[in-house]
Amino acid sequence: MPLDSSPRSPRLRVSAVKVLALAALAGCTARVQPTASLPADAAARLAAVQAREDQVRSLRARFSSVTRLPGGDRSADGVLLVAKPDRFRLRLMLPFGITVFDYLNVGERSWMTLPLANGAQRTQAGEFAPFSRDDLGQAFLRGAYAFPGRCTAAPAADGEVSVSCREGGALRRTLRVGTDGILEETSFENGTPRLVIRYGDYRDVGGVALPFYIALEYPQRQQQVDIGIDRYEVNPALSDELFQPLPDSTAR
Repeated sequence: MPLDSSPRSPRLRVSAVKVLALAALAGCTARVQPTASLPADAAARLAAVQAREDQVRSLRARFSSVTRLPGGDRSADGVLLVAKPDRFRLRLMLPFGITVFDYLNVGERSWMTLPLANGAQRTQAGEFAPFSRDDLGQAFLRGAYAFPGRCTAAPAADGEVSVSCREGGALRRTLRVGTDGILEETSFENGTPRLVIRYGDYRDVGGVALPFYIALEYPQRQQQVDIGIDRYEVNPALSDELFQPLPDSTAR
């Protein structure tokens, strides 16, 4: 139906279009809710972040990703399913719905499918998804993956909080927490940074502040994966069928 089919003046029609545009902009602004600031006290902020994460029992997300490599970038769309404490599925797809990577974890078992599975094609598919089970657990399952051992919080510069997690005396993870949420996490292996995860663009989704930007960086590989979330569903009902391995999956 035309916006204006009557013989009104061009000035009136332009004004009507401006009103509609402003109304649409106001609607978009209303949908992007600001997040509530976390406590200033270091220990209270860490506790608040963990309590916020505990509110998320299941999650469905659609996203776009770019894997950045020394030889060029690889782009793919993806779907993430999470059912805590120990089930998640990550699928990456090229345009036209071609799946290049499907990773499923149920308890202590995991399955991986690389439809582009031969020779150079396997290498190319792996470039889209350089993740390990621990990487995905730290980013999405959270819990002990994100906060291993004993974690202590201390005030840091610019109003941030610094968190260190140690297990058996060894440093396992460090976190920087801002007033909106976690800004950066670093995982260590034998004292060397192995994986850095950065978060940004926090928005309120169903009463929970979630990051719409996530970056996973592997310093030793000169490799980074940038993830932009298109939309989240918080605590959806996820059927068991969604966590069944594909017939050609490889158990790990």
